[in-house]
Amino acid sequence: MLGAAVIAIFSPVEVGEVLGRTATTPSEMINLRATWGGTLLGLGLAIGLARTETRGRLLLSLLMWVMLGIGLARAVGFVVDGSPDGLQWVWLAAEIAIAAGCGGWLRAHPVHGGPPAHTS
Repeated sequence: MLGAAVIAIFSPVEVGEVLGRTATTPSEMINLRATWGGTLLGLGLAIGLARTETRGRLLLSLLMWVMLGIGLARAVGFVVDGSPDGLQWVWLAAEIAIAAGCGGWLRAHPVHGGPPAHTS
């Protein structure tokens, strides 16, 4: 999955052709990189790195990794495609904020191993 993600991130023209969405502006290229390649990257990272024990933690971890993947792919687009419009910056800020919020919550609420200890 990670290999497909990298290919999608660095081949937005081909991704657009497969989807029937021709990108004509730098922002459209960035969106193709982020939406398709970034989402795949985030899912691959979540599958490989998510270590959770509860459904709630798993969902937050998945959201965090997907937002990180999308944000990373968007940042690649900023460098490779250049000329991001203002909305691209809003999306990147939102992706970073969501990932940071999820990561912060996961860090503040660690999984406790085993049942609580009884004291006498």
